Amino acid sequence: MVPLSQVITRPGLALQTLSDLSEVLPADIAHYLQLAQDVSEDEQRAHSYEWQALVVENAPLRVNLNGHLVSAPADFYDSLLERQIQPGRPIVQIIGEMLMRYSLGLPDWWYRARLQHILSTRG
Repeated sequence: MVPLSQVITRPGLALQTLSDLSEVLPADIAHYLQLAQDVSEDEQRAHSYEWQALVVENAPLRVNLNGHLVSAPADFYDSLLERQIQPGRPIVQIIGEMLMRYSLGLPDWWYRARLQHILSTRG
């Protein structure tokens, strides 16, 4: 296990927090590997039970909410997307803003699908 909950500061970058390993810069990998910790069998089992409960719930999203992985409906982040929608604003610009601003761990295709759904249901 590699803890990512620390705050990173760099010259020119006021604050950076990481939500998953995909956000680690290649130059920083060695630093994070030094922080790696073994995960006990009991911890592995506990995480397995938690994941199985989420699988049974069969929700479209799993969301890290206050440090807890929970099931969520497909529209969980729609309010964040709706705030970005403006007449004439390109969808790709909204997606870029979401990826840059929120670090939610969602792929660009998820934002596109949700935006298309939101726009298609507006009157």
